[in-house]
Formats: sequence, C-alpha cells, structure tokens
Amino acid sequence: MAARIDDLMVLGQNISKTDLAKYLRDREAVLPRDFGGLGDGAANDRAAIQAAFDRAAADGKFAVIPPGTWNVDAGVTLGGGVRGLIMQGVIQYTGAANAAATVLTLGDGGTTRNGEKLYLNLQVTRQIQSDWASEADIGILARNLDSSLLDLRLVSGFTIGLRTLGDGRGFEDTTLILGRILNNRYGLDAHCATATAWNTSIRYYGGHFACATGINPTLDRFGVRFSRQAGAYNNHNRHIFDGPNFELRQLDPNVAIPFLNETSGTAIISRGMRMEACSPIAARHTGAATDCEYEVAWAQTYAIGIDYTATATRAGNAVYNRHRAPASRLTRLLANLPNLRAAAFRHSNTEIGVEGACIIATSTTTETTMAALSWNGLDGIAATGRGLLLNANRGVAFVVQTTHAKEFALAHWLVGGADGGRLCVRCFDGAGTVRENQPQDVLASGTTLQWDTASKSWQAGAVMQDSSLNRRQTVRLGAGVAFAQIGIIGFDGQIELEALRLYGLPEDAPAILYGCPSLPAGTRTLALETTWDLPSLGPGATANVDVTVPGARRGDFADASLDTSSIAFVLDCHVWSNNSVRVTARNVSASTVDLAAAPLAVQVTKRRLPT
Repeated sequence: MAARIDDLMVLGQNISKTDLAKYLRDREAVLPRDFGGLGDGAANDRAAIQAAFDRAAADGKFAVIPPGTWNVDAGVTLGGGVRGLIMQGVIQYTGAANAAATVLTLGDGGTTRNGEKLYLNLQVTRQIQSDWASEADIGILARNLDSSLLDLRLVSGFTIGLRTLGDGRGFEDTTLILGRILNNRYGLDAHCATATAWNTSIRYYGGHFACATGINPTLDRFGVRFSRQAGAYNNHNRHIFDGPNFELRQLDPNVAIPFLNETSGTAIISRGMRMEACSPIAARHTGAATDCEYEVAWAQTYAIGIDYTATATRAGNAVYNRHRAPASRLTRLLANLPNLRAAAFRHSNTEIGVEGACIIATSTTTETTMAALSWNGLDGIAATGRGLLLNANRGVAFVVQTTHAKEFALAHWLVGGADGGRLCVRCFDGAGTVRENQPQDVLASGTTLQWDTASKSWQAGAVMQDSSLNRRQTVRLGAGVAFAQIGIIGFDGQIELEALRLYGLPEDAPAILYGCPSLPAGTRTLALETTWDLPSLGPGATANVDVTVPGARRGDFADASLDTSSIAFVLDCHVWSNNSVRVTARNVSASTVDLAAAPLAVQVTKRRLPT
C-alpha cells in the first residue's frame, strides 16, 4: 500500500525523517509522489494528487504533476493559494461514459480573486469517452483567473473540455495558449455563474478543436461557447482568438459550428480561423451579441455565414472570408443620397418627395401593399437651408429587393451631426404584401426592433445617438422577406435629415426600387404612353384629350409628344387635376388636316425646391 514520503524510513545516520519532511516543505514545488502517488496509469492517484494540491495551496508553492498517467476516479481541486501548476504528465479520469465529473478545478470560487497564476502544459483526459449527456462533465474548470497565463496542451473526451468561470467575481485579463481540444461537445466554455461575475478581456492563441468521426454523431458540437447561468452576467466582451483550428466533424444530422454565443456580449473576434469538416456556419447567435467578427482563413466553401436563431434579438456581426477572393468582401454601396435637400422635389404644393427613395409614415394605415405604403411625397416635411425637416411620424427609406441579399448597413446624417432619428423597417413578401409581425423578419445591430401594429412597421427601441453606439445600424432580414423598406423616421420629434446611405455585402447587388410601375415612388419624372386619334381639324381648330398620369399634381411641369411627321400641329400640356393631364392639339396650318391615330407620350416633371 502506498505510503507518504514523510513516513518512510530514511537510511543514513545524518538525515532524519523530520529533516527530510522540512526539506520537502521548503521546496518550491509539491508532487503527488510526495504523498504516495504512482502515476503508472493503473493506481487511483486521486488522494495523492489532492494532498499535494492542498499542501501547495497552504504553502504558496507550485504543484507539479510529473511524467506519467495519473488516474483519478473523481475530481481534484487546486486552490487559489498556489503559485501555479506545472504538468508533465496526464491526469486521466476513469469514470464511466455517463458518470459526470469536474476533473481538475483551478482556483477558488465565490468572490476570491485568482490572480497572477501560471498554469503550464495542462493535460486532462477521459479514459472512457463521455456520452455528452451532462454539462457537469468538465475536464478543466478555471475559476476567477485574473492577470494569469493558462497553457492548455490537451483536454479530451468530455462534454465541456475547458470552462473558464466568472463565479462570484470575474474571469478577466488573462492569456490562454490552447493546444489539442479533442472529442468534447463544447471545447471551450466561457461561462458566468452569477450576476456579479464577468468574463471579459481574454486573449487566446491557437487551439485545435476537433472531434473524431463517430463520436456521438447525432449530437451537435461546438468549438467555443459563451454561456451563463440563468440571471447571471450576460455581457461577455473582448475575447480575441488568434489562429484557432476547428475540425468538428459535421455529419448529418448534427451541426458542427466553431462558435456558439448564448449571451449579449460584444467584440468576440476570431482571426485566421480554419474550418475543416464543419457546418458552413462560423457562429450561431441565440441572444443579443453584436460587434462580433469571424475571419475565415480556410473553409470548404466560401458561403460561410452566421446563424441567428429564433431567440436572437440583435444582428451587427460579420464573417470575413479570406480564403476565396478576399478583395470581393469589401462592402458595396447600394443607394446613396449624399444631399437630400438637392434631391428633394415638390410632389404637390403641400407635399415633398426625394428622388431615389420613398417617403414613409408611421401613422395608422389600412394599406397592405408595398406600392401603397411607399409614397412619392407627403406633407409634414419642410425644406431647410441644408436638409429636410421631418415631423416625428415622417421618414425617408430605400426600397430594396431582399430575396437573396439579407444583410445591409444603413448610415444617416442629421444637419450639424446631431443625434436623433430611429431605424424603421417594413417587410414584404414576394407579391409585395406587407408581412405583419413575423418573428425573425428583421434584426438590427444597435437596437431591439419593436413591432408597431398601427403602421405595420418595425421601429427601433431607442433613438440613434453616438453616446449609445447605435447611430450606425446593421439590418438583417429573414428568409421570407422578399422586399423591404429600410429607412429613418423622426419618432421622438422632428429631425433635420441631410444624408442617407445604404450598403450591402459584395456577393449581391440587389435592386433598389423606385420610379417603376410596381413602385412609382421616388421619382420626379412621371411618364405615360397612349394612342391619340385626332379628329379632322380645320385651320386654327383645337382638340383636347385628358389622360391619366398617376401621381401628377397641379403645378407640375408637363409636356407631350405626338409621333407624327406632320408639321401642322403644336401641342400644349397642362396638369389640371390630381392624376389628370390635358393635352391640346392646335392646327397651325392653313388647311384642314385629318391624321391617322398616332402614339402620344406625356411626361410630367415635379418642381425642384427653390435654392
């Protein structure tokens, strides 16, 4: 039976057991062999390892796991009193596939800070592969680390390979060097347990997150997860990964995704990641995470995206493909109104419109179609010296086809750079019928969109302002949205809008709709073509025809053209009522003329606003 080294007989006249025990206590490191551990891959060394860990923590020393395989049948804990842990051998858990255990716990829990620690060459494995049924099955649990270095060489076979935990306080400002992270359902889990904890500002280098073929093939698996207990801290932010490799074995029906973000954190950034045998998804987001970037250096397809589940409430994240024509990933300017004042026109004496965009309103409406909800001009808008002053329930929007293109960025500028305005989005199906309150139709980056039943639109829950970091907005549309209005409204009061721009991703160049029969909004020029069969007219005689030009208003400029070779006639044109244009033909010759029916074109042009 193994014995403590303190209890061994010492051969030598000048060395006593007491002196040897003092020598061992004075060493910088404590080993399990000091307490009878063997590390032979057969004996259960848990008691020896725990005794060594307790001594190291009590004396403020390093704990060392020497070369060999150190079997344990339950978990061991290395308290926060140690200077660190150096592993040359492997701790191997011998429990059954369904016997969950946290095998190696580092640091104290609760509110104790575990700072300035050094953990080197950590190696923890499972003798029998976990069935992934329990999240209590954890290879390494690191608690409340701060300003420390954790070097992980190997963790294999668990539900969770490595969990970094903010318990009663935070896990922060620490560097992790990652090695082989194998056959775990969640390779790395950044977790918070309480509302007073946090998990922020962490640097990660390397990491080979892999699953072997045949390991729990029906279950989904993820390289890195950001998670929390119910009610715990939810803003995991500034986690920077350099060069992680993911080889997770996507085999139907499972999904194999490098990043799973269940929090509302920001700035999760992965640079130069490799995706081998993964699903074509860089990350799955289930909450309000935003400002996350995933740079893919290699994958088996260039069509890599982010999966937003039904519970996601924010977009505003990006995938950068560096492995397939990286220059093509630059954003594409889709629509541009650099000067709304210059693009504005009088739709009528009381209504103003903008070339290239539609006017929207958030007042109560019974309309249900895209054309009826996109106005060429409305009242409640006034021209100023540099922009357009919009009443609270007025706005300007681009109408874009979104059958394939789903992600856009909207930027706006108020006169003088003022804060104000709110994002407003309407969604339509392929027939141009408004989609009313459909879940996941639209997400935004810097705000939660709220459904407004009266106006049949999604509106931002907060004013756009620099102090809230939501002046710029990314908009992501759902699969069923074929067309959308994306724009700005006043909402909180009048706004003086000067510029509006819409950007998209380069793989698509979706149509911006305006000035066409299906959407006659956003245009100064209205046109009609018909046929006119003039009656026989004597010298000086006239004939009139009234034609309908939808959108024409009194005061518009009007012109007409008759496709004929005759020089006997001159044409006059006048908008005399809403949508009605009168064309007058006068015979200016000295003879009676009777023309055959000929094509008649009528053009109505809206007035510019005076400068």
